Amino acid sequence: MTASVNPASGPALVRANIPAAPRFDATLFVSATSLNLREAPSTGARVLTSLPRNTKVLAGERRGGWILVSANGQVGWVSGDYLSGTPAAPVLSVPAQSQPRQQVVQQPNARSCPSRRYCSQIGSCEEARWYLANCSWGHRLDGDGDGVPCENICR
Repeated sequence: MTASVNPASGPALVRANIPAAPRFDATLFVSATSLNLREAPSTGARVLTSLPRNTKVLAGERRGGWILVSANGQVGWVSGDYLSGTPAAPVLSVPAQSQPRQQVVQQPNARSCPSRRYCSQIGSCEEARWYLANCSWGHRLDGDGDGVPCENICR
């Protein structure tokens, strides 16, 4: 956008390029435990802040898997892989192995079983156990069938 200014000191006309304000067209939610808000669409860009799970963001421009967002008064870039159209289900705690096993009864659905289907996408042993018990695809986390998911996390 170009703006023209007529200075009070004379008839000269000054032109200035003023960037257009970003447009935000969708409301999304952070699905990761925390998500870095970055200055530019790159993992090497400076981190402005970290957004906790379920932070509501307004989404705008998309660029190569990155999304320009506005959150808590700040504007920056986040990876689109960690945003969802609905708030994430609360993280449920799972009893430790030393406690008696309790069957968790819950019907899996899109909100309670996000697309974290690989151990590298899971942050804790408790989370892996919950997916194993509650998600239709949870058995994939137990490669050797011994009842312990993500053996590299749940040692």
